[in-house]
Amino acid sequence: MTADSGWIGWALRGALLLALLAGGGRVDAGPARIEQRTNGWWWVGSDSKPFLSVGACVVSGWDSRENHDPENPGYSVWKVHPTPEAWADVTLRRLHSWGFNTLGAWADPSVLGPAQKRAAAEGRALWVTPVLHMGSSAGAPWWDLWDPVVVGRMEEKARDEMALYRGDARVLGYYSDNELGWWGATLWKLTLEQKPTSGQRQRLVGLLRERYAGDWGRLREDFDAENADGWEALERGGALYVKAGGRGFGVLREFLGLVATRYYRLCRDIVKKHDPEALFLGDRYASFYYPEVARAAGRYVDAISSNLNADWNDGTFVRCYLDTLHRITGKPILVTEIYGAAAENRSGNRNTHGIYPVVKRQSDRAKLVRRTLEQLVRTPSVIGVDWFQYADEPLHGRGDGENFNFGLVDIHDRPYAELVGVFAELDTERERGRGRQERMDARGGLPRAPRDVFEDFVATRAMKGWDRERGFIPPTSEEPCADLYGCWEGGSLVLGLCAMDAMEPALYRGGFVPKQDRAQWGVEIDGREVVRVRVGSGKEPIPSHPRVRVEQITGPAPAVRTTVAMRIPVEELGRKRWAAGTKVRLKAWYETHGQVQRVEWEGEYGLGR
Repeated sequence: MTADSGWIGWALRGALLLALLAGGGRVDAGPARIEQRTNGWWWVGSDSKPFLSVGACVVSGWDSRENHDPENPGYSVWKVHPTPEAWADVTLRRLHSWGFNTLGAWADPSVLGPAQKRAAAEGRALWVTPVLHMGSSAGAPWWDLWDPVVVGRMEEKARDEMALYRGDARVLGYYSDNELGWWGATLWKLTLEQKPTSGQRQRLVGLLRERYAGDWGRLREDFDAENADGWEALERGGALYVKAGGRGFGVLREFLGLVATRYYRLCRDIVKKHDPEALFLGDRYASFYYPEVARAAGRYVDAISSNLNADWNDGTFVRCYLDTLHRITGKPILVTEIYGAAAENRSGNRNTHGIYPVVKRQSDRAKLVRRTLEQLVRTPSVIGVDWFQYADEPLHGRGDGENFNFGLVDIHDRPYAELVGVFAELDTERERGRGRQERMDARGGLPRAPRDVFEDFVATRAMKGWDRERGFIPPTSEEPCADLYGCWEGGSLVLGLCAMDAMEPALYRGGFVPKQDRAQWGVEIDGREVVRVRVGSGKEPIPSHPRVRVEQITGPAPAVRTTVAMRIPVEELGRKRWAAGTKVRLKAWYETHGQVQRVEWEGEYGLGR
């Protein structure tokens, strides 16, 4: 998610002198630092007390009197408060009393900056985390990242934004950008469309020459060439499309990593140039990341940042997302946006333009958010969580149509008491302590299945009724991009999978993903392969066994989640009926779109009672 164009560039003044460790120990560089302790990663203030950052995004007056739209009213503080200064003082006092200690992205600097100084005298000033928009303002990473003009624009944007914060010690660090996406097909296509003199294009052709040892025939085994019949022609122009069943996707992902390395190194160097002790917090992933991009980021960021849309509307999310992100980067994580909306709201939001967790009542929203917060705070790698956003979106949606009840307050500036109460009651130290307890999983016995395992099989609700905590099957792969869940009923074994897997149809000449390059999920029971099924890519699943029922949720690009469930009849496993205590030897694997990544699971599991 991103803020409307009118919000971009808003940030508070300030600068916090910090430096972050890369592993154990600590580096002191000002009034706060990031430190790894026995129970996880923390921010640590000058008083040596650890804290987690709890922030709110888009803290602003939004709908000014001049811009007010009576047909689509939004958050209009001028209707409630006599002056902007009065609104700012009330807002900071509220946030402090609700347990927030940070102003996240897009906080209004024009009135909150002076209000912060007034709050500081009372010990209520909040930390801030500005977004520099240095890459997006210059066209990076889509334009030539080796072009001095592009690099100069990046530096100019960062310099101007950072100048606003110099001298104030309330900035925890800088985000370079927001939700760049790093879409592989787009980057590949736009790079090949650049001029022959483009440094980015030259590096792509150089990578291809290296990977195929200068053999054009070998390259043609993996790619279809257009307007290029050899290396010299490709250097002058032309396009390449992935061939089905080839290894082209691996090369594409390697190129992603190459460009990402250039981007993060540039951003780090620019930030440090203009504030040597500032922290670089990454570019706020949009609830998705390519492993190659995250791995490149880990070499240059001080902390990794990502939005996190709950996978289910009970506030829970797959385990692999944060676990793998931390494992790949080795850095602590800032969760830069979490969400939750209710059909029952005072702003009239319909919650229809987007896929975010939605529940019926405000009391349900409070439960959803409490569950998300507790799960995140208990995660040792997490050092901060930001709520999106301070106020509800306009009655009929913002400029891009997004129309959600995301606010801590409604468009009339009235707080949602149940929701803000969740933040006010959050005890980060207590919850972090609970996180040290071992989470349950299927090694304690696969749980029984709910009455209907395919009930309400739609986004944010599919498999919601499963016991996904006790049914979680631990992966044997080091960097999984998918979670596997299991349960059982008398006549069936039931498995569910939720995978982070970007589809790239634009890489093919026909503009769609061919069957042989779709993701695959395979299952073996007691040493015998039972089924493999092709999933994802906006098409219906194709199981190899007609008696195995498979349901899935997937969408056309740029969908990045695939949720699948299968029911395997017990007869297909050579048995008459399951019973509690039965042992099952399970082996499963998942290959992503284009066979770039593979996740595996293997173990013996008993059927629980």
